[in-house]
Amino acid sequence: REIAQEPSVLMTAYAVRGLDINTSYTIYNLLTEQKMKGVAVVYVGEDLDVLLELCDRILVLCGGQVSGIVDARTTTKEEVGLLMTQCLLLTGDVEGQIKQKFEQAIKNCESKAG
Repeated sequence: REIAQEPSVLMTAYAVRGLDINTSYTIYNLLTEQKMKGVAVVYVGEDLDVLLELCDRILVLCGGQVSGIVDARTTTKEEVGLLMTQCLLLTGDVEGQIKQKFEQAIKNCESKAG
């Protein structure tokens, strides 16, 4: 439905969670097609293999803070994993903090969209 609106930016969060593998690949192909059309695709996910395949750049959050931005063509799963976990010793409820920041970001986008 969102793709039919021909957006300049398309944001997805866990777009394939709970879907079978064939449907997941259909979604990945649709997102890749959008990228090829010049749409800025923001993909929120946790599967490193998918992120490395689908993304141009990966922004990694840890404890609600940006811990790094890497080029998906040249980085490794190990590097991304280290960025994902570098703050675990410094904070308590990392998952809760990230969820809270993400929910706030969505609210901000919704209020701007009007």
